[in-house]
Amino acid sequence: MSVVVGKRSQGKLRVLNDASEIVRYTLSSVKNEKVFPKSYRWLLSQKIADEAVDAYACIRRANAVNVKNAKDYEYRRNQQLRAYAHLEALLGLIDIAFNVLSIEARRVEFWTGLILQTENSLKNWARSDKTRYSEFAEF
Repeated sequence: MSVVVGKRSQGKLRVLNDASEIVRYTLSSVKNEKVFPKSYRWLLSQKIADEAVDAYACIRRANAVNVKNAKDYEYRRNQQLRAYAHLEALLGLIDIAFNVLSIEARRVEFWTGLILQTENSLKNWARSDKTRYSEFAEF
């Protein structure tokens, strides 16, 4: 039975879907020669794609950890922090691309929105983990 749209809640690990959407949107954008000319492919496009994929990989690694002890929690938290750092780097690279390549503002706004939404989901996940694994977390 389906749930009425107004009564649906966000999945606990929305961050995985958000990060996946960033990768899809990023790869489709950087391979589009109308957005990123070939001459920028190795200068900027590849770096942008790498940051998006690396953030997604860190989120997947963090999610794969079954926390049983402090070391597991530390690894999971470290991967969450690395994912956040990759997302911040991605924002910086998109800003550079916007200024250098004059990418459409609405494209950059949408892209930035995806990243900020993912960062927010990532922060909520880390906060939830801190509560869930309080016995292992250092406050």
